[in-house]
Amino acid sequence: MRSKMGIDILERIKDIDDLATLPSIGVEVMEKAESPDVSIREISEIIHRDPALSARVLKIAHSPIYRRASQHIDTIQKAIMVLGLNEIVNLAATISVLDSFSKRQSPHEEGIRTAFWNHCMATAIIARRLCLTIGMRLQGRDFTGGLLHDIGKLILYEHFHDQFVQAYNISMENNCPMYESELHIMGTTHMEVGQYLAKRWNLPSFLQDIIRFHHDPDRAEHTDLVSLISISNLLAKAKQFACGGDHISIILADQPAWRLMREHGYPMEDLDMERITFEMDDLGAQIKEYISSLSDHQTGEPVQ
Repeated sequence: MRSKMGIDILERIKDIDDLATLPSIGVEVMEKAESPDVSIREISEIIHRDPALSARVLKIAHSPIYRRASQHIDTIQKAIMVLGLNEIVNLAATISVLDSFSKRQSPHEEGIRTAFWNHCMATAIIARRLCLTIGMRLQGRDFTGGLLHDIGKLILYEHFHDQFVQAYNISMENNCPMYESELHIMGTTHMEVGQYLAKRWNLPSFLQDIIRFHHDPDRAEHTDLVSLISISNLLAKAKQFACGGDHISIILADQPAWRLMREHGYPMEDLDMERITFEMDDLGAQIKEYISSLSDHQTGEPVQ
């Protein structure tokens, strides 16, 4: 049961005048993408109306994270043809979501925001790698879900800053998950707060599911996708990319998400985790490159 303090925080969020709003281009892209007869031309024209968004989509399309071919991608239409319509829609929507948050941060606490972005990007990169390895067909939802799974932390950081920093410090001091210290200090969690924002923005149901249940995939509707993000989230922390104190060593086979993936027929036993862990040694470089691609958004200093 949620505490009275948690209910108060959720009620206060509803009354915040400067709560982040989703840019109209992002809304239009997501709404148009839901149409069964949407065309490449329509999506391309919408994105082109925002030159900064167009430039950043193209920049990211050339990164190793997204690149599907060696050919030069110089237009949004070509990016859609090479990467796929869903991939570009998810990418444009993700950039729009990230741009909705303020760029303010205290110089004394920039490490928290940096840790947040590094963790989210590590989770997204790992999700993409695992998705390809086990043959999931998620049309870009893997990367988008990884990048946005902890979005509730941004709301708490910006609008309940002192309580969030207190929860962060407790998490670091006690080596416990952030959601445990959030619940102790604020009576709610970044998952609940993130779900509220996702609903307010009418984000796709798969994103709402990831944001709310990435720590509890048994309760998710999109079980496969949420389980993938849950596993990727744990691996990011195990590789020391965490936003909180739970830099953990884990046995993946004991995790609910791993069990759910196995029950759904994915070849989890065939994963060479030693090799995958070795390949993840370049995570820092990939995070740095992706932050550079999002350079218009002040995410903090990349990991060195």
